[in-house]
Amino acid sequence: MKKIAILGAVAAVVFSSCGTGAGSLKTEQDSLAYAVGLDFGNYVKGVDSTLDVNVIAAGIKAVLANDTTTMTREAAYNFMRDYFMVRKPKKEKEASEKFLQDAEKNNANAKKTASGLIYEIVTPGDEAAKPKAIDTVRVVYEGKLKTGKVFDSSKERNDTVKFAVNQVIPGWTEGIQLVGKGGEINMWIPSELAYGERGAGQAIGPNEALQFNVKVIDVIPGDSTKAKK
Repeated sequence: MKKIAILGAVAAVVFSSCGTGAGSLKTEQDSLAYAVGLDFGNYVKGVDSTLDVNVIAAGIKAVLANDTTTMTREAAYNFMRDYFMVRKPKKEKEASEKFLQDAEKNNANAKKTASGLIYEIVTPGDEAAKPKAIDTVRVVYEGKLKTGKVFDSSKERNDTVKFAVNQVIPGWTEGIQLVGKGGEINMWIPSELAYGERGAGQAIGPNEALQFNVKVIDVIPGDSTKAKK
């Protein structure tokens, strides 16, 4: 919240001089103002790229004019707190639930486990070489948000990733054990089996269901004697 207030205040300088464009950076102050504008713009884009810039500008101008008729600073703070802590997480949860329902309905071979994980075996792989929770696997994967946007992909990096099966999000731990070495699986993971109410940085929001395609390249057996201790 504090960052919103600070950036809003400094961005007011930029919006108050709307006539200054990128081609008019004649002074050091102009360059600073434009840089601040870009920084604020990137922040707004991260919050919600669909926000109306004209409405944002109206709020900034209201601050400059000491105009509190539409919304006071306290009311603005309370609204943002309610939006980010209550309204947005609730909307995301409802959207994620629908996403998972559609995934289960629209994929003929999809199955659902007791935990809520939805999965589809593309290739079963070696049944004799299925990873266990104590094992380590090497995989190629691609992760998408419910919008279809790719947020992480070793496939795009033309790389593999190695990790312990029991040291990743619960949805992965459960899903990876359903295919063997050489296998491939699609997973639709509820937020409670992923990053939950907190999300993960700017990429993954609160209550965000995720979709993964994973190919198991190798399975490295863990030490069962250590697991028992």
